[in-house]
Amino acid sequence: MVWRRILDALNLGSARRARSGVLLSKTKYLIGLQCRKALWINYNNRALIPDLSAASLAIFEQGHEVGLLAQKLFPNGIDLGYIRDPNEAISATKAQLAFRLPIFESALGFQNCFSRADILVPLGEDNRWDVLEVKSSTDVKPVYLQDLAFQRYIYEGAGLAIRSCYVLYVNNAYVRNGPINATAFFSRVDVTRDVVGLIPGVEANVRAMLDIIALQSCPEIKISPHCNDPYECTLKPFCWKFLPRGNVLQLRNGRKRRWELLYRGIMRLQDIPADFVLSDTQARQVATHRNEKPYVNVAAITTFLNQLVYPLFFLDFETVQPAIPLYDQSRPYAKIPFQFSLDRIDFDGAQPRHFSFLADGQFDPRPALLSHLRELLGPSGSIIGYNVAFEISCLHECSSMFPEYAAWLHSIEPRFMDLYTIFERFDYYHPSQNGNASLKTVLPILTGLSYDNLEIQEGDVAQREFLRVTLRDVPIDERLKVRAALEKYCAQDTGGLIALVESLRKLVARPTERPSLRAAS
Repeated sequence: MVWRRILDALNLGSARRARSGVLLSKTKYLIGLQCRKALWINYNNRALIPDLSAASLAIFEQGHEVGLLAQKLFPNGIDLGYIRDPNEAISATKAQLAFRLPIFESALGFQNCFSRADILVPLGEDNRWDVLEVKSSTDVKPVYLQDLAFQRYIYEGAGLAIRSCYVLYVNNAYVRNGPINATAFFSRVDVTRDVVGLIPGVEANVRAMLDIIALQSCPEIKISPHCNDPYECTLKPFCWKFLPRGNVLQLRNGRKRRWELLYRGIMRLQDIPADFVLSDTQARQVATHRNEKPYVNVAAITTFLNQLVYPLFFLDFETVQPAIPLYDQSRPYAKIPFQFSLDRIDFDGAQPRHFSFLADGQFDPRPALLSHLRELLGPSGSIIGYNVAFEISCLHECSSMFPEYAAWLHSIEPRFMDLYTIFERFDYYHPSQNGNASLKTVLPILTGLSYDNLEIQEGDVAQREFLRVTLRDVPIDERLKVRAALEKYCAQDTGGLIALVESLRKLVARPTERPSLRAAS
């Protein structure tokens, strides 16, 4: 018996593995493909695995919502996702197979392997089935094929005849108009040929992974680009903790060259050999770490400051980017600005005037936000942001759905000035940045300001909290508290931009003067 010989060869890995009851799930299989060390830790030292972050949980929740939407494509389907125990789920799946109905979260096992399919669809009256994997991404990634190959290996091993494998993913050209149209929301691609081509390698991978899991000690695997491919590994804080501050993996735009240095045993930026070819930006960075003094490109900073024209507008957006559009005339993952902070300084020495917008209720915030912003920005003056490509792209997405604002956007786009360019090019660079040019990194270094005392300290938290108190049933006092925290967080961004400009002016000013900022003509 062929299958019996294969089973004996695997021996469920070994007699020891059989006694331990190791079950290789689809998730763990994909972890094993990325890193065998991470696989071993997941089975043998789970205390090292950190709890999922709120951001990761939000991503999983969004994927779950997309999965539920996909189930609407098969209204007569049977949902087994509520059964968490693998053995119970397998028994329930086997009981449902005879009814020849679509099954959601079907579960089967084969040779110490276990997998659940998002959607299992019957074909005709015989034993043939299609497997559909639902993804919340907008394209098909190679890891999805490995995912389906593992599923097909198990399902065919358990006795099913699988005809085709499909990936259902988000159609980012879909525009909502009324209730979500699940058929139009999803794109569907047949990946059967690619999946079948991967099947021969699955059994060898499984055997190798079961052997890894059975090891008495953790395998030594060097850190490498695989730590972020195809996903950022949750064990990076553990595996990368040996790296010092100012390490070569923080070399700006280093890509493969970072790893070349690390594999040569060079860990610190200041230890990079003098004959190692660097770009101008990288050379500045390395010199700064050697000298332990900040680098200031007076000419570049002065040129930037001299281009600013009064009145100055300091602008920052907060957005939501839901996979499933919340509002009509919006696409999946469209950037929907729900909040802005705007500070205006009319002339040199004037006190800033603060303006803000925060969407209220469940209505599309874009029309009111655009109208208010157009009124506030007026006909002239520099609009200063940090990585303004984000704000501009938000406005472009909005104007594509509200074309009455297209001409206005075209008129103001040349007024945008990006403060980020100074720090991205390291025209200012401090060793404490450790290669990072984000606002939250440079702000405390240059101004002493930080987000540490704010209730909301990150943009992704702002997005989640806005959606939570706006779309869900929460007590009014909690809603008001969160909205106040959102106002403070967004205002910190624009207030921080003002402080950065002032700090840069002081850095480059001669003792008796400061860079002149022009008034609008």
